[in-house]
Amino acid sequence: MKMKALVVVLAIFACVTFAAVLQAQQGGTGWAATMTQEFQTKWGSAKTHPFDGTVVSHDVACHCFVIKGAKTIILQDDYAKFEQEYDKAKGLKVGEKATGTYKTVDMINYAVEVHQK
Repeated sequence: MKMKALVVVLAIFACVTFAAVLQAQQGGTGWAATMTQEFQTKWGSAKTHPFDGTVVSHDVACHCFVIKGAKTIILQDDYAKFEQEYDKAKGLKVGEKATGTYKTVDMINYAVEVHQK
């Protein structure tokens, strides 16, 4: 009797796992896809603004850095191009000047391009 119960439980577990894998492969549906599409729409229509100032801090783990210029601005570096390459984000030097552009989407400033002088 215990063996039959174990087989039934394993069969149910296998079905649920298979269904989850199938749902994950379909992607493109649900809340995450809607949010991505909504973000891309907002990103495309957002205005680009310039920034110029001194790098106060850069937290690589949280993908954000702070520039102090005419005003202090916190920027996310998720979509930023650093000196025309995306892999130079870790190389921002604190205390040195930086210029670039950013877009604001849902009250979050996303760096688009960053150039360090």
